[in-house]
Amino acid sequence: MSRLTFDITGMHGASCAATIERSVSKLAGATDVYVNIAANKLTLTADDQILSAPEVADTVKSCGYQAVLVSRTGMRSQPLDDSFLPTTEELIPSNSGLGFALGERPAQRRQLAIALVAAALLAYVAMHDMFAFKLPFPDLGRFNALVQIILLLPILLAGRGIFKTGFRQLARLTPNMDSLIALGAAAAILYSAMLLLIPHRGDDRHLYFDSAGMIIALILLGRYLENRSKHQASSAIRELMELAPATATLVDADNREKRIGAAMIRVNDRLRVKPGERYPADGVVEEGRSTADESMISGESIPVEKGPGSTVTGAAINLDGTITMRATQIGENTVLARIIRLIAEAQSSRPPIARLADIISRYFVWGVLATAGLSFLGWTLSGAGLETGLRHALAVLVIACPCALGLATPIALIVGIGRGAGFGILIKSGSALESAGKIQTVVFDKTGTLTSGNPNFTGLHTKPDGPFSEDELFAMVAAIEKQSNHPLGRAIVREAKRRGLELPPTQDVQAEPGHGLQGRVNGHTLLLGTQRFLAERGVLPGAWSPPACPGQSLIYVAVDGDLLALLAVVDQPRPDAAAAIDALHRMNIKTIMLTGDRRQVAAEIAAQIGIDDFRPQLLPSDKALIVQEIQKTEKTIVAMVGDGINDAPALSQADVGIAIGAGADVAIESADIVLTGRQLMDVAAAIALCRATLGVIQQNLFWAFAFNAAGIPLASGVFTALFGGPSLRPVFAALAMACSSLVVIGNALRLRRWRPPQP
Repeated sequence: MSRLTFDITGMHGASCAATIERSVSKLAGATDVYVNIAANKLTLTADDQILSAPEVADTVKSCGYQAVLVSRTGMRSQPLDDSFLPTTEELIPSNSGLGFALGERPAQRRQLAIALVAAALLAYVAMHDMFAFKLPFPDLGRFNALVQIILLLPILLAGRGIFKTGFRQLARLTPNMDSLIALGAAAAILYSAMLLLIPHRGDDRHLYFDSAGMIIALILLGRYLENRSKHQASSAIRELMELAPATATLVDADNREKRIGAAMIRVNDRLRVKPGERYPADGVVEEGRSTADESMISGESIPVEKGPGSTVTGAAINLDGTITMRATQIGENTVLARIIRLIAEAQSSRPPIARLADIISRYFVWGVLATAGLSFLGWTLSGAGLETGLRHALAVLVIACPCALGLATPIALIVGIGRGAGFGILIKSGSALESAGKIQTVVFDKTGTLTSGNPNFTGLHTKPDGPFSEDELFAMVAAIEKQSNHPLGRAIVREAKRRGLELPPTQDVQAEPGHGLQGRVNGHTLLLGTQRFLAERGVLPGAWSPPACPGQSLIYVAVDGDLLALLAVVDQPRPDAAAAIDALHRMNIKTIMLTGDRRQVAAEIAAQIGIDDFRPQLLPSDKALIVQEIQKTEKTIVAMVGDGINDAPALSQADVGIAIGAGADVAIESADIVLTGRQLMDVAAAIALCRATLGVIQQNLFWAFAFNAAGIPLASGVFTALFGGPSLRPVFAALAMACSSLVVIGNALRLRRWRPPQP
């Protein structure tokens, strides 16, 4: 199975997207088909054994659009076969309404300018009696009409793609937005031409050449502005792509430098990065010391110190000293490339909130055509006349705006997800964003999430008259703990190194997650872990009882079945933990802490940071069950925040899994939202961003529905017929339609000013 992504050319609204979705969904082997009109992308899951990318592209082409494969991800990695891909000329032909609207070429931009000038002159000629400046030539009826026709020609030339696409889709019984515009403009032109052929009916006040010309010009201008705005909305990915340096300095075996293209870098190449340069790949520092600005990845502006052994991230800025690094990840495998891919996939996803709009869009154009036809027949047969019926039908055709309906959700997703990426908040899908916007409860892992994850050793308590000295026993314990990656174990190993202890070899080390370790050192069997872990293996306190050590995490040590020592470790809360919890409380979100630690330790941490509730002495497998229990009993949307391997099941179980980016890869893969920074405040920021984006989506959908619900009846003359109320001229209907899409886009662009909440 592969996930295919295509760039689509020629779409102008939700009806276009619906047509492509229906056609591609019928292909054998195609599932999860979605067209994002804001990003102009088609995504689908394809069975590689049944369906190929060229088949998908051909299907899209048969619908009247062009498709270019831009990415393929999944279980199988195959080289792209570009034999089926269209050329640039095919992709944006010279007569394409879309290509023109996008202003892809200077000639097309000039054509747009000429069309707008012609439309302004056409309006003046047609409505000259409304202006103080009179025509430079006599108002001679048919001559005036001829001038209007001449001025109309450059507008029709500029918008010829609209007519071509519109009538082609209408002939295929898959009408789109272009079909409505083309049908309305053509009807106005033909009606006006017919009037000119009838004797004594050449009065320009009854002609609609100006309406047709201004409608086409306004539509083209609206699309140009719309695509400019969409380009701004999708700037996040472009900005990230521009961060990657184009060149790098390669260092050979003789320490000689050579400037090469970044694409030529290979794994294990030695690269030199000077102050002010960006790291050309992910890698490890071999020589030199410096600091790095990794804000493009983490969202944190504080420089990070780098020295031998430190990892560096491609596209981060080397600030101070010269660094020699060894490349470990290049090209599409770098952190930057993975982030770009994640953002692109998320921006192309479909959240559940868009389903109603998708359903309506499928039938929208047919409904508009029916409404226009009924309006024409109703006014004509009522005695108002053919001209009145045509005017209302034309207004209905051009005011209907499936574009606003289709853009309401995806444009907000693109801006919101892109904005989050700039602050180190990576949202993997539209569904995750929608769920995160409704979070009511946040469940936290303790160690490494609410706490620093770098605990400090505080004391060793040994049994009096034990068979080993303190250093001997500590070295044996550290040797076992070195085989574990648990934060408490790392604290023991660091303390042993500080003491200068030589660690003995170990045998048969086995870990039981959440409980402890078992292994052999110098012929002795050691058990390290919780009191329950040792008790289950027959180790019970004898004459010696270890001290209580309040507020500290404890590691019990038994050698050959005899309890000999107790190690105490303290893991302090993150500096921003209390502020993060307070920020969530201000958002009316309940907070819960899960930990495998003792109740006393958990209670002390909870009191320090102000968390609402906690569940102590849990096994890793218990965390997912606790999350499930909260979901069932409290009937709330639950988020889980964690960073370790043992958090993965709980992250998957939660409605929204949030992973701290520096944590384990498996945790990141299981999460719906990844925080690339180490600031716990980012949890509150991520939820706030999702709420803001969801709010914008709801506003956009309301506006799109309200506009069409009010605009179409107004254009059809319903208010005039029932209440003698206002009606709408076709030109103003076209202006309103163009403004509707721009309102939706403009509202979404407000998210570009969003900033994380401050503590």
